[in-house]
Amino acid sequence: MKRKKTDEKMLNASIIVATHNRAHTLRKTLRAMLDLYYPAKYEIIVVNDGSKDETKEMLKNEFLGNNKITIINFDKNQGVCRARNAGIKAAKYEIVVVMDDDCIPNKSWLTDLVSGFTDEKIGIVSSYGYYGGTSTAFRKDLVLKVGGYDEEYRFHREDTDLSFKIMELGYEFKLVKANFLHDHKEEKPKGLIGLLRYGYKRLKLHGNDVLLYKKHPNELTRKFLHIKFGFIVSPLFDFKVATGLWKHGGRLELSSPRGLVFIENKTPLHALAIIFLGICWVIALKFARLTASIRFRKLLI
Repeated sequence: MKRKKTDEKMLNASIIVATHNRAHTLRKTLRAMLDLYYPAKYEIIVVNDGSKDETKEMLKNEFLGNNKITIINFDKNQGVCRARNAGIKAAKYEIVVVMDDDCIPNKSWLTDLVSGFTDEKIGIVSSYGYYGGTSTAFRKDLVLKVGGYDEEYRFHREDTDLSFKIMELGYEFKLVKANFLHDHKEEKPKGLIGLLRYGYKRLKLHGNDVLLYKKHPNELTRKFLHIKFGFIVSPLFDFKVATGLWKHGGRLELSSPRGLVFIENKTPLHALAIIFLGICWVIALKFARLTASIRFRKLLI
């Protein structure tokens, strides 16, 4: 591939992949990463976060000894924040890129992503969305300056928190197109018990909305979470997320923002059920955030 003029200024990059019990997709992710076109130096740091499947053996048998890959094994699961922080600490290069273990990059993915650092004012570049997630790159010195991922989150809103900390230093967040395949389809919960368990899990995660607001009580969080009057997340926004209307051109359906559809709008009766359950979800979210408000000592409902 012919080198572009912009390639001469490409920054060296360290890709951090935290993994837990996904040996099959991790294998495909790493093979694709080893086949990337990238005109500068790059490395891959895999942090095995206490997997109980064949991940550790697979990494040892198939990737140990590859000079582009560093493997870190945790004896027990410690959470994605701690795993990523270990990877960042081990990183050699000036750009650290967070990529999930089930995301398979296109050949030009890393080039397209890191090319987004066109100005010293840009501290974060993502091809996932605002504000962060998989396929997000950071300037390593800024990540270290703000203390890396806040392990109090463990999971959910931790990416946003890190981005906000860097943005609060005066740096910008930039969204670019850098393609990858998300090779993971979340399974729809089976039966009423499965659905209730899934809902309870999602409600617990939204407790971190309160933690995010406590740590960043500013306009960034108010806009991101659609906070009104200083302590209320817009009920309309919560309703739209639960009923599929938050997406551009979205249609009425009881669904999860992770792509699961529970009730499709096929008849007027379906529409009534979706609206009723959407309202119930909003009420449950308010209660979950109120409970977290007591825990974190910051009011948000």
